[in-house]
Amino acid sequence: MTNIKFFKTNNNYFKIEATGHTGYAKSGEDILCASISSILQAGALGINKVLKLGAKVQNKIDGYILIELPINQKLADAQVLFLTMLESIKDLQSGYSDYINLEVIDYVY
Repeated sequence: MTNIKFFKTNNNYFKIEATGHTGYAKSGEDILCASISSILQAGALGINKVLKLGAKVQNKIDGYILIELPINQKLADAQVLFLTMLESIKDLQSGYSDYINLEVIDYVY
């Protein structure tokens, strides 16, 4: 199962953390895992290459992805991309809830 957490503060998303492989298919053939990765990678590229916000991005082969903006950053600039990633993951989860766990966490700063 892939666990995906979206973190927000004051209604502004600032961090996404995804861990694990979905287990939908064997490694290298898992289209669901590839879809999640594509959504998150595209969002990270938009935040860093298009908006130039300098988010911390980590990718590991074991299914770990982190995208994080400092809370003191201008978070409003990235909200369209964070919300697009969230809605895309929600859409995937609606059809594959046995493979994706999604949480939205309100972070008190």
